[in-house]
Amino acid sequence: MALSDTTPKIEAMQSRIHERMTGEQRLLMALEMSYFAHELAKQGLRDAHPDWPEERVRREFLRSLFQPGTAPAGL
Repeated sequence: MALSDTTPKIEAMQSRIHERMTGEQRLLMALEMSYFAHELAKQGLRDAHPDWPEERVRREFLRSLFQPGTAPAGL
C-alpha cells in the first residue's frame, strides 16, 4: 500500500477534477510537474556543489537520468 498524506475526501476531489480535464490539460499538467521535478533536482545539485558552473549542473543532471554506464558518449 502506497503512503499518502492526502485524505480520501481530497483524493476523490482530485479524481473528479482530473476526470473533467481534457487530454491536453492533463498532458500540460504532467509536463509542468516534470519540469518542476527537473528544476528541483538541478537545484539539489547546485546546493550540493556550489562551485559547479551551470553547464556542469546541467550535464550531471542529464547523466542522472541514465542507468550507470548507459549515458551517451560525451555526456
